[in-house]
Amino acid sequence: MPDFEVVAMALAPARHLATFADHYRRRRAARIRIYFDGDRAPDPAEVGLDPDELIVCDAAFWAARGGRPATVEDRQRAVYADAYSTLAADWLLVVDIDEMILGDVDLSAVLGAVPAGREAVIFPSIEAVWRAGDDLTQEYGARLARKPYHGPFPDQFADLFYPGRGRFFVRGLLAHHMGKHAVRRGLADVMVCIHESKRDDRPLKAARARDPGSGRTAWLLHHDAIGLEVWRAKWDRRAAAGDTAEMGRRRRRQQAAYVEARQAGREAALFGDLYALRPWQQAVLRRLGLLLDI
Repeated sequence: MPDFEVVAMALAPARHLATFADHYRRRRAARIRIYFDGDRAPDPAEVGLDPDELIVCDAAFWAARGGRPATVEDRQRAVYADAYSTLAADWLLVVDIDEMILGDVDLSAVLGAVPAGREAVIFPSIEAVWRAGDDLTQEYGARLARKPYHGPFPDQFADLFYPGRGRFFVRGLLAHHMGKHAVRRGLADVMVCIHESKRDDRPLKAARARDPGSGRTAWLLHHDAIGLEVWRAKWDRRAAAGDTAEMGRRRRRQQAAYVEARQAGREAALFGDLYALRPWQQAVLRRLGLLLDI
């Protein structure tokens, strides 16, 4: 069976790094590398990592690489290139700190089932959400996951399904719907990007991740909102930084709506509208095959 390493860039509390590390240890990753996008990183042992698995992206780190890129996306590409250049396993799985594999899928088996002619594999994203009435402050407390909507009239679907909030959704999700990926070791002229890897600015030939045991999709569960307080802190940080260079139009709308709601003290209500499904919403999504239990 092939082995794999996992890489993520993060600026997150130690408890979130520890949750990520524990998840991928249990998935039997050969190595986990978290590039910490700041100076004040926790002790590696505190988050369940070996010393060489937590890389602090401080001034010295960036000076050795020609300077710190201005946008978070360019910093991600830089650290992914660093991780790929020193990859010892068969595959490199590229994810964010809030993304984990759903269910009891054997990742090595998934990667082993990728056809030889495919250089990468895409793990489609689903988005963790709450049930209306649940405690929205409980971190990783979401009990449901919504799939992307690939049916007709996606904008109209979102407007009907999320009244007053549909303009924030793309294909039924608030965050990205492109998924994340793993790339084979040793490929020439490859740029490891955020959602896919490319050669000559063209995506590599990729398979869709499937569990060979069940034949079902191997989903990547995205905790776009780990909890209300974490979500609030994330958007406060983004709004203060003003880094929207590669943020999609609808994501920029979310940021503007958040800033307005925050100033009015209504951000908790906004969070509920976006991430807590009412019973009728749950029923419709289940009928459409777009809702899973976590």
